[in-house]
Amino acid sequence: MARSSRHITTMSFFSIVGIALFVLESFIPMPLPFLKIGLANVSTLLALYTFGLADVLIIVLIRVVAGSLLVGSILSPGFLLAFVGGVSSALVMSALKRTTGNLFSMFGISLVGAFVHVLMQMFIVVLLFVQSTAVLVLLPMLLSSAMIGGTVVGWIGLRLHQILERMGSFMPRAF
Repeated sequence: MARSSRHITTMSFFSIVGIALFVLESFIPMPLPFLKIGLANVSTLLALYTFGLADVLIIVLIRVVAGSLLVGSILSPGFLLAFVGGVSSALVMSALKRTTGNLFSMFGISLVGAFVHVLMQMFIVVLLFVQSTAVLVLLPMLLSSAMIGGTVVGWIGLRLHQILERMGSFMPRAF
């Protein structure tokens, strides 16, 4: 399918926003290295409300690969966790948005995405890295962090979406 220059520009914009937030967040000190807000997911959320699933997955892939290259974590366990978490949350958020109509707000979709992100990362950690369910003791803390992160990402996403909608001509119509 041929894409218009506006479509490609908007996808590039969302990718760059995601990469910038990914890199920025790597400089924010956290109490534990794996405890993050997930600011880069703002680009996924915005893309979800603008494009179809295939384009959202492309943006997630670009964001995770380029961001990981820039922070020096490409092909590390963190890269794999970011990739699996990003793709799985994009798939679930897209399905939820498509099948429930307006039942969930952008906040609700963001929260579900954050929870899926954490749960899939924990699944990969248990399956590939620690091979023990003992690590699940961290799940309440990680899900609490996901609730905070999902709320922050949902709020930022909603505000940016409103701004971009007012710009009108910048945003392509959703497919």
